[in-house]
Amino acid sequence: MEAATPLSREVKPCEFSTRRLVLRPLCADDAPGMYAIYSDPETMKYWSTHTIRELEQAARMVGEDLQLQMGGTAAFWAIVLPKTGRVIGKFTLFNIHRDNDRAEIGYVIHRQFWRKGYGAEVLDGMLKLCFERFALHRLEADIDPENTASLALLGKFGFRQEGLCRERWHVAGQRRDSLMMALLAPAWRLSRMR
Repeated sequence: MEAATPLSREVKPCEFSTRRLVLRPLCADDAPGMYAIYSDPETMKYWSTHTIRELEQAARMVGEDLQLQMGGTAAFWAIVLPKTGRVIGKFTLFNIHRDNDRAEIGYVIHRQFWRKGYGAEVLDGMLKLCFERFALHRLEADIDPENTASLALLGKFGFRQEGLCRERWHVAGQRRDSLMMALLAPAWRLSRMR
């Protein structure tokens, strides 16, 4: 029987494995892996920032993530293939509000690794971590309405649409809408019993 994971009021990234992946705390050495992701227009199509052109930009972005993490309002995991050590994505918890036990999630996986079930594997592990170890009550996601793959993934795990924010983001010269999705801990626990 697996030992119970201790609850933590502090949301700090910790390493864990899924069936095929390792999720570990993002570090400065991950800049080249993140550059491969951030510089690919198709991978970044529904992200709320522009693609980048230089490795230095990726290093700066990773540094900014780590600074936010030190402040306690965000946590970042690198998604890694264990056999090669290649970083293929990132999972983010941000706008963490411990007083309300809620946070927003974000994730990106390089398009070379789409349609392999990695997104579901990552989300399954992260939801367990968020609701069991960190004892969060509510997780939110801000999704581009045209990102049908991400909407389907969130729907599979019980996220429900709560609203539409019109023209919330300005990316690559376009105003983009956002669908606001959320999952509550009781609904997640109930779905795990089925």
